[in-house]
Amino acid sequence: MSINLNVTIKDGSLDVDQSGNANHVPKLANPTTITWRLIGNAQGGVFNAISAANPGFKWKGTQPPTGIFGDAVPDAQGNMTMVDNNINIQGASGTWFYQLWATINGQQYSTIATLSPRAVTSDPSIKNN
Repeated sequence: MSINLNVTIKDGSLDVDQSGNANHVPKLANPTTITWRLIGNAQGGVFNAISAANPGFKWKGTQPPTGIFGDAVPDAQGNMTMVDNNINIQGASGTWFYQLWATINGQQYSTIATLSPRAVTSDPSIKNN
């Protein structure tokens, strides 16, 4: 199974479209690939490298147990992918918050709603059911 999460710029920060519970990952027999895609006014940008000072992906708050998620990997097409092993692994169910950073037209943007200027974007999450 694959889940695509569309990312745009809204009120000066990155906005992950989680409408319709797009961020909910059901427990399945096989891992799920999650892909964040920069679209619309964010198209043409790229997610920052994971090793950057402002990494393309970072967990916020409580870290998920080891083995639940693979590494986040940015690609040359401006996407970020990660494998969610929401299978029969103990501790796989839960909600985990994360932060994304991308560079779009030379400007860095983040999903953090508390950065200045303050945006209405809520902190995105992945919910394993």
